[in-house]
Formats: sequence, C-alpha cells, structure tokens
Amino acid sequence: MINSIQSIFIGAVFFYFLDSIWEIGSIFRLEKFSKRLANFFILTGLCLHSAFLIILSIKSKNLPISTLFESSVFFLFLIVLIAVITKYIYKLPSLTPFVMAIVTVFCIASIALIRNDLILSGDLAKFWQIVHIIPIFLGYAAFTVSFILSIMYLTQERQLKTKNFGSLFNSLPSLETLDNLMWKTITFGFPLLTIGLVSGTIWAKSSNILGELWYLDPKVLLGAFTWLVYAALLHLRLGAAFHGTKVACVTIACFIIVLLTFVGPFLMGSKHAYVNSSIILEQKIPPDDVGMAKIEF
Repeated sequence: MINSIQSIFIGAVFFYFLDSIWEIGSIFRLEKFSKRLANFFILTGLCLHSAFLIILSIKSKNLPISTLFESSVFFLFLIVLIAVITKYIYKLPSLTPFVMAIVTVFCIASIALIRNDLILSGDLAKFWQIVHIIPIFLGYAAFTVSFILSIMYLTQERQLKTKNFGSLFNSLPSLETLDNLMWKTITFGFPLLTIGLVSGTIWAKSSNILGELWYLDPKVLLGAFTWLVYAALLHLRLGAAFHGTKVACVTIACFIIVLLTFVGPFLMGSKHAYVNSSIILEQKIPPDDVGMAKIEF
C-alpha cells in the first residue's frame, strides 16, 4: 500500500506523465498543447521528486540509495535535472519530449519496486557515498542524456534523408547542434565517472570489503569496461572523421553497456550489489550496519 511519503513520488510521476503528453503534443499541435504549461508540469514534477528524495535522506540520515527503489528514483531524478538544465542553457526545447517520454515509463516501472526487498548491504552503505556514488550516478545520467541526443540525431538525419520536413523536423535542432551536445554531455559525464571509479578503487583496496580479489568483482569489471569504452569514444571523437552518425551509433552502444553495468551484478552474484533483506537478517548484522535497509514511513 502506498503511504503519504511515497505518494509524493507518485505525484511527481503524475506531473511527468502530463508533461510527456504536453511535450509531445506541442510538437504537432502547439496551439492546443502550450509549452508554458509543459514547463509547469516538468518543474512541478521535479520539485516533488526533489522533496521526496530530501525526506528519504532526512529520515535515513543517508543518501537515498539504500534500496533498489531509492537508487532508481535518485538516478531518474538526476536524468531529469541534467535534461532540464541542458534544455535551458542551450535553448533546446525539443530535448525534454524525448527525455520525459523515456523517464516517465521508467518512473512508472519503478513504482513496482517500492516493496522490493533488495537493499544495500551494511558495509556498502557506509562507503564514501559522496565521492563515489554521486559522481558515478551523475556520470551515468549525463550518458543517458547523450544517448537520447543520439536518438534525436538519428531521427533528424532520417528526416533529412527522406525529405520529411514536417512538425518533428521543424522542432528538432540542426545535426551540428545535436552532434555538439552529444560531445558536451559525454565530456561532462566522463570525468565524473573517473572520479567515482578512482574513489571506489581506493575504498575497495583500503577496506578490503570485496576481498583481496576485489578487482575481479563483476561490478568493478563492468565499471572499468564502461570507462574504457567511453574513453575510446572520446579519443575517436578527436579525429576529424569521427562525428555525427558514427558518434550517435557508438554512443547508443555505449549506453547499452551502462545498462549492463547496472543490471549485470544482480545476475552475476556480485558482493557490490543489492541483496535480499532476508539475507541481511539471517547474517544477523547489527541494525546500525544495515543502513536504512527497510525504513517504514
């Protein structure tokens, strides 16, 4: 059953849903779907989303990442935040219709995780969350936006090839603008991912929480592989011949690896992942070490 605090997030999802309808509608029927109203919906949803995360943090005295549900909600918040900032800085109103359509679907799906029993183990909950998890989440959120920009690029390119100069074509920016923004979002996310991985390496070696063979942990390996593919992408991007369609296609492929980094550890039995709360209880870990585990609101 949804309680009063969780209903704040439900409210945010509701406004995101309205925004998605208005954002997409404004592309084809601007006279019926006001951009101003769409901006109101997305900003209201973002405020409710922020309030929900702040309340979770206050109650747990921790970052809102102790359960699979919280991590999903936090990650989706960062995606919306970066998308909105990018939209206003670069005057790119066509970005949010693509972003919010995807985010809304995942927000609705995340509601099913509210009663999920997967929680962060106590030792990992004590980890340097500020210098490890936040940079990595921000980096992945930036990569998500670059992935969406890549879809926009390929969509606009197809419009040009087919000479379909309709409402969608007119609403999208030029290929040059999209190519430039793909580059900027990736170069924003890559240093953050680097900071997160370096701090994680220091923690793993100093705490020994993942064992002596910490570097063979599935999530560590996937994180390092993600870093390598984006480093290669940035290196290739420096070449004059590697831009546009090639960058868009490779960026989409790289984002699939980002998703694998999130999902993979659950399938590989990583210590560096969320575990069932019953396992924590069976191990008789003291309550203080379980982080916020299963906070009842």
